[in-house]
Amino acid sequence: MLVKDLMKVMPSYCEPEWTVEAVASLMAHVGTGIVPVVQDVLSRKLVGVVTDRDLCVRVVAPGLYPAHIWVRNCMTPHPVYCRAEDDAEAALQQMREHKVRRLPVVNERMQLQGMLSISDYIRSDAADTETVYGTLQEICRPCVGVSKPERVAA
Repeated sequence: MLVKDLMKVMPSYCEPEWTVEAVASLMAHVGTGIVPVVQDVLSRKLVGVVTDRDLCVRVVAPGLYPAHIWVRNCMTPHPVYCRAEDDAEAALQQMREHKVRRLPVVNERMQLQGMLSISDYIRSDAADTETVYGTLQEICRPCVGVSKPERVAA
């Protein structure tokens, strides 16, 4: 099975000049935690992704005002991606290796074509249950060298 058989076609996206407030509103409206960032509407060239986590860690936690922050200042540039013609199992392996649950799908010119998520595998027969479960376990496993913040005594 190929990625194009599983992916969501024509996902919502934003541009780097959008405000964080606007992209957060888009996320709420379409019910997603990730929005691909394209260079511009005409080219649809993928330049990054912005996730709900990006918004929390890079905007909300530091106390910044979402209406005054551009997506380009909080997005994750150079995201991991796959192509529509890629083997679905290879894309799942890429998710496992990079510890991501979703991949933008691009063509040879890096134009956004779709989004592929671990949920797409769960809803299909693209991979066996054990493989999908193993991938989720790996994605959820803490990275080596990352520790929980220490509690500060009051």
